Amino acid sequence: MRLRFLRRGFTLVELLVVIAIIGALVGLLLPGIQAARESARRSSCGNNLKQIGTAILNFASTKRAIPAGFSYFTDRPGDPSWGWATFILPYLEQANLYDGLQPETRRLSAVYSGSSSAADRALLQTVIPAYRCASDTAPTLNTLASFSYSNHFPIATSNYVGNAGSQLITGGYNAPHIDVDCGGVFFGMRDAKSPAPGRGPLGIRLEQVADGTSKTIAVGERSAFNYAAVWAGVGKSDNYDNESTARTLGRPGFPANFDFITAGSPENHGKGFSSPHAGSVQYLSLGGSVATVKDSVTATQLSYLCNRQDGSLFSLP
Repeated sequence: MRLRFLRRGFTLVELLVVIAIIGALVGLLLPGIQAARESARRSSCGNNLKQIGTAILNFASTKRAIPAGFSYFTDRPGDPSWGWATFILPYLEQANLYDGLQPETRRLSAVYSGSSSAADRALLQTVIPAYRCASDTAPTLNTLASFSYSNHFPIATSNYVGNAGSQLITGGYNAPHIDVDCGGVFFGMRDAKSPAPGRGPLGIRLEQVADGTSKTIAVGERSAFNYAAVWAGVGKSDNYDNESTARTLGRPGFPANFDFITAGSPENHGKGFSSPHAGSVQYLSLGGSVATVKDSVTATQLSYLCNRQDGSLFSLP
């Protein structure tokens, strides 16, 4: 006697039910997966800041001072100048790049110009992983705001800017250009070995941080939302416009993650700190630790953390 087994497939209704269940499960799991990925990216960004902090401290250990915010070794005050993120390259395992740029003997204005060689252009467009936040959407080359003159070319993006301070001095918030100390950690300095740029130039000494290195912000994030940054240095070394010293320095007097364009002051949109990590910005203390600061912390409170010698007792909530 032969037995016959009938095979029955899914009906259309059953198939639709299965698809709906799978869709619901994916909908429940996807936010968790995205949150886990963002957590990993945030952690990676924090590790970048720790690497930068270690490089700054190693620079200070070798030279007994941290690097200046930017070098004023330039033909004219408005010329581009090497910045702090270039000076610490040998301490970020980027000695070959540093040697290729030759910031000890060449001005940035000579390397970054409309007549730059293909080799120099390639050096300035080098992507440095330690200077990029994995969550940020800024392009590899910074085209979100001009770095200087229109006949120049875009250079490599960075997501980290040095704390230039925002101490109120006579005449308002003065731009952190040559020899102007706004109370922060980084500002422009003449090279003591001028007319040669030397290895530096050197900025403040750690003992000048009266409030304590662990309580003073050194570096913070800046995202594509605020034009990101560049690691090479400053555009025009005589002012704090979006394309000038603001390209590598940040001011706590500007609220973090604030939309200045919508507020009607686009000239300030690329000057402060910002982050793609929702609701907060990560900052590096000069002591090497990393803290996540919520947007609810006001610009005034952030200024207390960025001023190295105001004696403020303010601490993060």
